Amino acid sequence: MRKLITALALTTTLAAVAAATAALPRAGARYTGPTNSKMVNGFGNSVTFLAGSRTLKRFSFGTLGCFGYGTFPVGVDPYATSLAQLPKLIPVTAKGTFSIASTPVTWSGGDAATHLKAAVTGAFTSATAASGTISITETGANGGSCGPVKMTFVAKVGGHT
Repeated sequence: MRKLITALALTTTLAAVAAATAALPRAGARYTGPTNSKMVNGFGNSVTFLAGSRTLKRFSFGTLGCFGYGTFPVGVDPYATSLAQLPKLIPVTAKGTFSIASTPVTWSGGDAATHLKAAVTGAFTSATAASGTISITETGANGGSCGPVKMTFVAKVGGHT
C-alpha cells in the first residue's frame, strides 16, 4: 500500500511539473526582442511576431542575408531597411514549442533577383517570453547560394529591441 501511495504521489507531482513547464503564448500579444546579430552602425537587429492561441503570425526580423550587401550610410539602421517576413503561420504545439521548415520569405533587402528562405525553431519559456533560432539561406541571381546562417533571439510581450 505504501508503494502505491508513493507511486501515485510521484505520478501526480510529475504531471504537475510537466503542466507547469508547458508554456503557451498570450494570444493576441505582440512579442519583440533582440537577436544576436552583430551591431551595424550602432544598430542592433530584432524579431517581432503576433501570437495566436496556437500559431505565430507576421513573424519578421532584420537580416542582411548571408551574402551581405553594400555599405550603409552613417546613422542609417540597415536592419530596418532590410526586413524579412514569413508569409506562413508558424504552428505552436501544446508544449509551447514552434517550428517551420525552410520557407521563402518576403524580403526588402538585396535586389529583386535575390531570394531568401528562413527556418524558425523555438519555445515559449513563459506566457510572455520566447526564445529560438532563425536560419537563413540566400540564392542570388547568378545561381550562387549561401547559408544557412543562424541567429538566436529572445522575444517578450512588449519587449524592446
